[in-house]
Amino acid sequence: MGDPGFFKDSRTAGQREIEVKLAIENIRDLCRDLCSRGFRIVVPRFHEMNLVFDTPDGQLARQRRLLRLRQAGEHNVLTAKSPVAPDRDHPGYKVRREIEVRVSDFSTTRSILESCGFGVVFSYEKYREILEGAGVHVMLDETPVGNFMEIEGAPPAIDRLAAGLGFQKHNYITANYRSLFHAGGGKGDMLFSHSRHESNRD
Repeated sequence: MGDPGFFKDSRTAGQREIEVKLAIENIRDLCRDLCSRGFRIVVPRFHEMNLVFDTPDGQLARQRRLLRLRQAGEHNVLTAKSPVAPDRDHPGYKVRREIEVRVSDFSTTRSILESCGFGVVFSYEKYREILEGAGVHVMLDETPVGNFMEIEGAPPAIDRLAAGLGFQKHNYITANYRSLFHAGGGKGDMLFSHSRHESNRD
């Protein structure tokens, strides 16, 4: 089995994440379509649990920064995201500077963050499958607010795949899952109704 964090482990402070989301109907049909186009599944479907941290006064959110601890299958990843300089932005796409590191212990890492003054402000879960091909990575996500495809890569490659699948640029979604959850009237944490997890906030 592949590693849910396999293609981001070497990311440094200078690397950018460029992506868009697209709302989709049937994940299995789309996965078959992608495979027929030469894509390959690099990580089969796995469960994710995500904890978003911030200071008590919401400093990170105000600065459009993200501090997230993710449990992805058997792996744990700590991620920091921040805005890029305006001259490195691509309007119409979600562009962030991203730093990630693998951590061995989910609970201990959470305790370290909390001891430094950060607290969990939002928890969300999803099921994800990762494919690659045509110069992009595709993440197929099943979430409590619907199914989505994330395409990550250079803008021209994103556009080619999206157009080939029948999407147009006005279909691109750049909001994160927390924003989509709240926009749909969600309260509290974004968990499945049948989730085995409780809210990870204190």
